[in-house]
Amino acid sequence: MNDQAAVEYLAGRIRALRLAAGIRSLAELARRTNLDRAGISRAESGRNLPSEVVVKAIDTAVDAGGELVELRARIHRTRIGAGDPREGVGVTDRRQMLEAGAFTMLSALAADTSREIAHGDPDPLTLADIDDDIDRIAAVYAVTPHTVLLPQVERRWLQVDTALKGRTSLAVHHRLSLAAGRLSYFASRLAFNVGDFTTARHLAVLAGQYAEQTQDAVLLASVAGMHSGIAYYRKRYDVAVSVFGGYPPDPPYLRARNAAYRARAHGRLGNATAARAELALMHRSLTDEPPQPGDLPLGEAAAGMFAASALTSIGYGQEAEPWARRSVAAHEATGPQVNREEWGHALLTLSAALICRDHPDPEEAARVGVQVLDVVDGHPTHTVTQRAGEMLGMLADYRTLPAVVDFRERLAAAPRPALTA
Repeated sequence: MNDQAAVEYLAGRIRALRLAAGIRSLAELARRTNLDRAGISRAESGRNLPSEVVVKAIDTAVDAGGELVELRARIHRTRIGAGDPREGVGVTDRRQMLEAGAFTMLSALAADTSREIAHGDPDPLTLADIDDDIDRIAAVYAVTPHTVLLPQVERRWLQVDTALKGRTSLAVHHRLSLAAGRLSYFASRLAFNVGDFTTARHLAVLAGQYAEQTQDAVLLASVAGMHSGIAYYRKRYDVAVSVFGGYPPDPPYLRARNAAYRARAHGRLGNATAARAELALMHRSLTDEPPQPGDLPLGEAAAGMFAASALTSIGYGQEAEPWARRSVAAHEATGPQVNREEWGHALLTLSAALICRDHPDPEEAARVGVQVLDVVDGHPTHTVTQRAGEMLGMLADYRTLPAVVDFRERLAAAPRPALTA
């Protein structure tokens, strides 16, 4: 072994024995030896042979039993021509000593990591609070103003993100990853609702990464639906359909809703056969399950809205109108916990059906449009606002009718969705 290799070996043994002694930092070793921290650092760097004083102090502090002192003495003797720094030690012995040093270091690092994991897990009550908060957000996010909900989502998301960056047990890491994925999805939904599709997509990608890690079926299906929704409102209807091919089959909880998302996109593409097939799947899969963390399940009220939307897109306004009216009536009967966004869309599908039917009724269509603005007052979303603008465009041929003029003026004065007050 040449001189430099011997110095590096000594430096490695200093570090390994320091860690084995439970001394985790150079600063702590400096305090125990009354040496300068820079001198300790140089001794572990392996660039130069440390002084005899430094090595003796470290040997004592790490309880090396003279090993470090003897290694330094051998290097020094070689330098002055008094023999090999590892004289009397064969190749096999050197290998065994190197392996022993490596395992000593690994053992110490393993002990340190084990202690960090044991003390890194959030306490059980904090984890329970996070889960409870996510369940509460899942129950209210469709009926709570964004200005109220966003700070709550953000606070919990930051807390979970911080915890994930530390060392945690595998079980807790999985639990935190699932919480992070769900909170990322809710944040994505909020960004989507105010029309910030770039942020919504970034957050959906992040939620998808957590969903892949945890293999949570509802979260995976929710993320697929979010990507479909972003593509749909960007008028990329083919992507709104094809995106589902990159995800597992929808779980029963979201089978109806994701079928509805595909149906409306097929409707915009003019694919009547595919749209009707997805609507049939939607109707077969309706559920009244309570909300789980992720997208909402699809019940009768929302199903009528999606059916009317798809049917109107493929030119069946006459068939769409009864579905829209049933959806509006069901939303009106829901009470204070009604999903105002979907209620607004139900009204807009009715308005569109009234224009697309065999005998258009533009005045009633405009009056329904005004009703939409009343329904979503205080809870505006980008999708409702965008669709209302499209509805006004469908009334262009009737622009002078008093009801249409009123709708146009009310829409121009309506507040726009925002995440800040």
